[in-house]
Amino acid sequence: MRSRKEKPIFRGLTIAAAGDLGGSAQWTDANAARWVGLREGRFVREMSDEVTHVVCSGEEFRKGRGLVKMALKRPKTCQIVTLDWLEDSMLRGKRLDEEPYSHLRALRRERERERKRLMVIKGLEKAVKEVNPQLYHLYRDHTFFQYQVVITRDNEEAGIQGERYILSIFESNNSKPRMYWFVAKYYKKKGDAQPKIHRPSHAPGVFSREFALFESFFRIKTGIPWAQRLVKAGTTDKSFFQYQPPTGGKPVG
Repeated sequence: MRSRKEKPIFRGLTIAAAGDLGGSAQWTDANAARWVGLREGRFVREMSDEVTHVVCSGEEFRKGRGLVKMALKRPKTCQIVTLDWLEDSMLRGKRLDEEPYSHLRALRRERERERKRLMVIKGLEKAVKEVNPQLYHLYRDHTFFQYQVVITRDNEEAGIQGERYILSIFESNNSKPRMYWFVAKYYKKKGDAQPKIHRPSHAPGVFSREFALFESFFRIKTGIPWAQRLVKAGTTDKSFFQYQPPTGGKPVG
């Protein structure tokens, strides 16, 4: 470093070092104390109320021990920065803004990146589980019966109230030939706003395959074959889900 008189850029500052600074070999404690002192600051290795800055490596910051731990308790009066802040300030002859060198800022940015990454993953998972309404619509048969069937289960003795499945068959909007997809949404209780999605096929397929999955799921949950749903509705015990056929002249399929 230069031997001429330096600007007092660190006047009033007490700069503490935590762990190995990670710089070049010349960054010994003796040299750091001399360079900071030439600029009317103090360089220390112990924490006190007078410490205004803690300089450390990213690894030392992530450990969160010793001086770093104590500095984290004083975010308004003690800044935790990289060695680059100290070095760049001396090279430029002025105290630089700490924010670009702040370990806390880097941590916040890292957490924000992780939050966005998780949001992307969550969005992809949702896209995988659910059917895109811009590409598919609920299938209606030739009688105009819409294949979105609700089956419910209430068993007060077992503490079950409002449990239900919504079974749907979706039909593609524009593809030729038309493609189909069976999806079941499960709601554990009344008021449940986060259904679990069951979609046995990873991709849409021909109607016969998806309709077979729909029929099988309906029979397992209700104990009634789909073809007998109208005549046997309400005949099974409470352990099964119940199907209520449409009324009021609506299509029944």
